[in-house]
Amino acid sequence: MTGMFRALESIPSRCAPSMRKEKLSPTFVIPAARMRTNSIRRTGSPLPFACEPDQLRYASYARISMRCPAQSQPSVNSSIAVRSSDRRLCRTFSLLLLSLTAWINICAAAQTPDLAKLSADGQAALRNQQFDRAQELYEQIIKLDPRSAQAHSNLGLALYMGAKYPRAISEFQKALQLDPHLEHTKVLLALSYFDTGDIAAATPLLEKAYQGNKDDPIITAHLGLAYLRQQKDEKAFAVLSHWVELEPGSPDALYFKGKAAMYVASDSFVQLTKAAPDSYRMYQLRGEMLRQQGQNPAAMNEYKKAIAEKPDAAGLHYALGTLYREAGRLDEALAEFNEELKISPNDAMTEFFLGDIYLQQDKVEQAQQYLERALALQPGLVDAQVDMAKTYHRQNKVAEAVQLLKKIIASDPEQQDAHYLLFSLYKEQGNTEQARKELATFEELKRKTADQDQKRMRLDSLN
Repeated sequence: MTGMFRALESIPSRCAPSMRKEKLSPTFVIPAARMRTNSIRRTGSPLPFACEPDQLRYASYARISMRCPAQSQPSVNSSIAVRSSDRRLCRTFSLLLLSLTAWINICAAAQTPDLAKLSADGQAALRNQQFDRAQELYEQIIKLDPRSAQAHSNLGLALYMGAKYPRAISEFQKALQLDPHLEHTKVLLALSYFDTGDIAAATPLLEKAYQGNKDDPIITAHLGLAYLRQQKDEKAFAVLSHWVELEPGSPDALYFKGKAAMYVASDSFVQLTKAAPDSYRMYQLRGEMLRQQGQNPAAMNEYKKAIAEKPDAAGLHYALGTLYREAGRLDEALAEFNEELKISPNDAMTEFFLGDIYLQQDKVEQAQQYLERALALQPGLVDAQVDMAKTYHRQNKVAEAVQLLKKIIASDPEQQDAHYLLFSLYKEQGNTEQARKELATFEELKRKTADQDQKRMRLDSLN
């Protein structure tokens, strides 16, 4: 593949019943020269948080966006917004302003009246997000008390919030020279490095902060993206996965976790092509990729090559069997699924496919035998349950079929095949009212699926 490496977003294998029809996600493309995250900054306001009026706490949101310093290579043009449902999102930073209160209260008595007033005004300016004002006040405070680590840190905070990162870095460094134990200052120094594109300097500070506070989404997100920027994909995937655990509803966390996973998969497949270009795994990978692209005959050939290299590898006969089944080559599919059972004798999906093929061939007793085995291995296999209801119908066991279909619908109300089969049974029984209801439900679900497919196709066309 010239200049590109195509990887699978999902691989057909033994899976949930919904994979029966092998609905594969569209192929995504990974450029050979991958565009990387360079840095993050706030959009709109330079804040990673917003102070609520008259309260020493941060609001429950942060805006983070991707940007690239002028001297670096172009990065992905995207922006992300991270929102939390509670106050935990910026807990690390809320400690900063809370510490200001303690510092003011402790030191005010020992200060001159001018210094005490400046300190109180500086704290108020930070609280009210008046960062230019806070900068002026803390510059005056430092002139009066140049050895105050907290004053340097607070000036750095005001500068940081004004996106004046180089000066903020200088003040944070001075604060830490005076007091190496200011943990919140170390975090802000790391974020300042990050926002200037100095990922190498930011990373060790973020790593240390992460070890001390793994529940802070801001630290977690920045560390994960720092790893991603440095092409440390496996580390990035681990940390970004934890971000998803902290913010399970965040599209940004999910996006970057997926991106890291894509890079890890891409790297692994590239290594495979170099290390074992003629291995059965390489043939298997090519088969999966060709299948995903709709080139089923070519995919069959690749699976045959893989089987020739490794005939006892689990999954190869299964994958080839599903391709034969989709092509209507049922006898060849039966042969492959039977070979798969020799390798994986307790596989519910293989048992199901055998039963389904025998049902298509109107061999009801054999179909029922395999379907019963599939359901014994995986009782919740809905496709096998639907096929079992079909065997009852063909055996004139209508009551058993209706009862089973009702059970399926109770557990999965959107199971279209079950609704349609139940409509057919009610119609045969002359139960017009129930038949009409089931048909209406089936048609509504079908329209819904069609709408979703159209939306998916439109999105695919944009890629």
